Amino acid sequence: MAKRQRMRYPTASYHYLVKRTRGAPDSDEVGFTEAEFKRLVTRLHDITPIDFENEEEIRRIKVGENIPLLAITKISDTRYFGRYEGAYYGQEYRNTKFGTIDADSLNLRTFHYIVDLRRDGRIVLGTQYLGNYGDYEGLNYFLSKILQSQEFVVRSKSFTSLRYELGAGTPVELKVTLRRKGAKAGSASLFSKTGVFAVKRTEYGEGFDSDVAGLAPKIKGSLEDRKAAIAQVISQGDIMSVDEDDIAGCTVLMRQDNHSYTVYLLGENSSSTRFPISVQVPKNGLLDYDRVCTEMTRLLDEIVTPGLR
Repeated sequence: MAKRQRMRYPTASYHYLVKRTRGAPDSDEVGFTEAEFKRLVTRLHDITPIDFENEEEIRRIKVGENIPLLAITKISDTRYFGRYEGAYYGQEYRNTKFGTIDADSLNLRTFHYIVDLRRDGRIVLGTQYLGNYGDYEGLNYFLSKILQSQEFVVRSKSFTSLRYELGAGTPVELKVTLRRKGAKAGSASLFSKTGVFAVKRTEYGEGFDSDVAGLAPKIKGSLEDRKAAIAQVISQGDIMSVDEDDIAGCTVLMRQDNHSYTVYLLGENSSSTRFPISVQVPKNGLLDYDRVCTEMTRLLDEIVTPGLR
């Protein structure tokens, strides 16, 4: 029961698309024109049912050239909401009602999206998840193919919120990556050969939860400010003193509802924050279209990009 329920939490992640001169990786990233956005919207309005008896159509979905578009609603001239199906294939599995499902068969799950053209030309893209299921990669690839040209390639950036990620669970362990080895006061080196060490909640003492949570607003500053804030928390743990210049990366292991996940405080993070959406999940798992639209719009305006319009 716990596993089934965990798979049914509805969330939404948000990203934005920009373009860059093809073949020039150091060129500036710029926004899209109204004409380019209109071309995208025109394609999204084509919700003609796909002929799944046609093997060529199946191939196009698998390689990302097409996705099943089910519905679209105009919220404003620059904002549209819709429903699509994400494709899953490549691994054989067993269904108790239908038996073994072939790895090559195309399995489709229903999700929702929102696209919004900003004044600076960025296209904000939100996509809905249900538990671990979602298909931002497929949707992003499909939209990028529509927007790209001979002159420009499309790049995707993700919105993250440490406040939301840290606030969702209990911090268990702070893991820090250093550039060089340091020493624990009065003892041998604490670091492994990889230069990684962990500050555990059980070793830190009182205030671990509040100190880790207090890092969230400080992580928005410059790289030096972020490293200084992390070094301060580590030093308060009475384990060792860390030079902020030595810090190369930092993550915190969180626990919620008997499962663990990692939040990146400093360093490379390819994952976007998944914001919870207040939508009731029916028995069939198909969320109400209008309710999801309202929730994803609210999150976009109030949490993700307030004041940017």
